[in-house]
Amino acid sequence: MTFRLKTRLMTLSLVIILLLSSSLLVVYAYFIKKQDHGIIVVTGEFTVEIFASFNDEVINIESPFYDADKKIIIVNAYDPESENYIGKLKIDIAITPEVAARVRIKLKDEWELTRIYLDQNPEYPIAPVIENVYHTPKGSGYYPFSLLKVDPSLNALYDLQGYTYINQIIPKNKTTVVHFINSGDRYPTRSNEVFHEMSFVYIDMIVDVVQANRFAEKWGIEPNFFG
Repeated sequence: MTFRLKTRLMTLSLVIILLLSSSLLVVYAYFIKKQDHGIIVVTGEFTVEIFASFNDEVINIESPFYDADKKIIIVNAYDPESENYIGKLKIDIAITPEVAARVRIKLKDEWELTRIYLDQNPEYPIAPVIENVYHTPKGSGYYPFSLLKVDPSLNALYDLQGYTYINQIIPKNKTTVVHFINSGDRYPTRSNEVFHEMSFVYIDMIVDVVQANRFAEKWGIEPNFFG
């Protein structure tokens, strides 16, 4: 795996995993900021770039919205005034293959609700209560089991393992941009004289690219999966 820089692009602080067996490429790469340029991951036959932004400002490793230890994007799901509010989030993926390719994506979004108790007795403090939040399916405009919205232009199929399959062959020697996530819904929180609640989403991703004529073999799905 090699890295090269592209001018005026900021890095996306997401985890990308590309898997290779013969034509299926394996890369495990954290996106990092270096000399104010973006990082492109080059993996022989495939080049993949991922860009996450809030109000079109692409985040980087120095951003307060990036957890350097966990290598994840931090999204505010409760305060519309915050810079990293979920309604301002976009995630785009640029793919440039040297051979015709198929792509599937798994977005791993962890939703967390924190309740902080106020006016506590200092002798008997109550620690913040942190809960994981789960969602029921909200329809075709949303990423499955999430309040994140998929871009209206996304043409995709889903499986029970949480993968999103881009429903097109990515042509060789051409950059195809997949507009993936475009904003999301606020998670309702409560604030009163007893406690204050906050909600955040922590995101990383898997991008899996295979040679187009070998997707059934490599992914273990039916040859007619795409119709």
